[in-house]
Order: sequence, then structure tokens, then C-alpha cells
Amino acid sequence: MYLTKYGLFDGNSWEALLQLIYKTNHRADGYQEMPASPGDFGIEGYVGKTGVAFQCYCPDNNCNQDDLYDKQRGKITRDLGKLAQYEAEIRSRLGGALIKEWVFITPEVNRNKLLRHAKIKEAEVRSWNLSILSPDFTILLHDADFYSREIQEQKSLQGEAIYMEGISLSLPNLDGDLTEYEEHILRKSKLRVAASLGIDEINMSDEKQRAKVQRLYSKTLEIFLDFGRFRNQLDTISPILFHKVERILGTFQGEVDEWRDTLSASPDELTEKVKGDLRMRLEAELKTHIDYTLSTQIVNHAVANWLGLCQLDYE
Repeated sequence: MYLTKYGLFDGNSWEALLQLIYKTNHRADGYQEMPASPGDFGIEGYVGKTGVAFQCYCPDNNCNQDDLYDKQRGKITRDLGKLAQYEAEIRSRLGGALIKEWVFITPEVNRNKLLRHAKIKEAEVRSWNLSILSPDFTILLHDADFYSREIQEQKSLQGEAIYMEGISLSLPNLDGDLTEYEEHILRKSKLRVAASLGIDEINMSDEKQRAKVQRLYSKTLEIFLDFGRFRNQLDTISPILFHKVERILGTFQGEVDEWRDTLSASPDELTEKVKGDLRMRLEAELKTHIDYTLSTQIVNHAVANWLGLCQLDYE
């Protein structure tokens, strides 16, 4: 799946969304979908009244901007070539209409040289003098922002939440001295155990108190160090679920920051509130996509990460 500012898409889901938008926006203008059966003719739909044909493209997986440009450039070149290759087939389906504008719709256009390529191909295609093209044939590049309102409307109609870019969890790499994170977790483990015992401070000379601290510290540190692996595994198994979890954690982290400064609770009570509320939030938001076991794993890893990085603190 490719992450856009409007959510995750692959080639099929991007085309399906754009088909709904064009059918809604241009129904009165005679929009017709061009199914890729028996063949892909280089257009996925056209508006006969205005002479607009559209072709959309989205990568199936995330890629860097240079690779994205190469993929978009190749797609434009191949699909325009199909206009000449299948001229007779396309003409029989247009019913006398001419293609005046060929609109290439892709989630983002971050290289202006793609526009240069489009204009070079525009001049080349005009020189072919195809019977299906208007003499002033034009190529236009549209990114997702051209359809921002329609995308959100369609996602809402399909029962999906409104997507706002930027609500995500920034997860730092453990590039500092590991002992720093160990010290954070040890200090907080002492505070949590002390609170559970109803005392102000742990006496590490006391065998029972030391054993309790050591068990909590070891478990929390182990989960903290496993956070990166767990996060990558979740992303591999289900990129869609991973992205939803990341957004929930990113938003929830703001509440944790506020509770740390305002909630009247002991360290252990605060930690348990964070765990309980986060688990309920995950299960309510993700419903059938997550069970108690997975939600517990996510909660434990998130809280251990916040403790180690001091995003959850008691002082």
C-alpha cells in the first residue's frame, strides 16, 4: 500500500475511488467508465460531452520520490502509446466523441520534470494525428488535492473516518546511549512499585522490594527494546492496521502528556489508566480488526516505549 495524505491506497483502490468520484461529478455530462476488459486501452473513463478522458495511477507500495517519478513517467508513456495501438477499438467506443484532454491522476506530483515529460509527450501524440484526438489535445496532471473534498466525501460514505494528514506517531530511533533509557525505566519502576506498596521510596537493600523492582524493570525494558521489531512486524502483516494504530497512538500520546501534568494519581494508577484507556480506544476504533491479545501487545509496547523515552513520566 502507498501512503498518501488521504490514507493508504494501491492501484486498484485508487482507481475504484476515482471511478466513484468521476461517476458522481460527471454523471450529467455522460461519463462512461472504460473497463480493462477485454483490454486496457490507456484510458479508464471519458466524458463524451467535454472530451475529457482520464487515467489514474498509484503505486502498490511505498517508494522514494525518484522511484515514484520513474513509475509515473513510465505509466504516462505506456498508456499514451496505447491510444495509437488501439485507435480503432477506442473509436468504436467513443461514439464520435474526440479526446480533448487526457488527465493523469496520481496521489502526488513531486517532480516538476514530470510536467516537462507530459508536455513532450503531448506534442508527440498530437503529431500522430489520431482520429480519436482533438487537434488541441492536451495532457493534464492532477494530484489528490484536486479531489480533496470528493475523496473525503467518498471515504465518509464508505464508513471511513475523515483523514487528516499529520496525525501520526513519530517514533524515534534508539540512537542515544542505551543506559539513558535503562535509567528512565529503572527510576519509574521504583516509583511504580513504591506507590503499589504505599511507601514514598524504595529501599533497594530490602530483598523483597528489590525483587519487585527488578521484575518490573526487566519486563518493561524487554518490551521497550522489542518495540522496533514489534512495530515492523505489525507493518509487514497488515500495513493498513499498522497505519491506523500509529494514528491512534499519535493522538493518544497528546492525552498522556496532559494527564502527566494534571491527573491526581500515583505513578502506578497513572500507568494503569493509560493502559486501560488506550486498550479501550484501540478496541473501539478497530473493532473486528483487533482482539484483546493484540490490543494488549500494542498497549504494552506503546507504554514501555513512552516510559523509556520519557513521554510518560511521573515527576
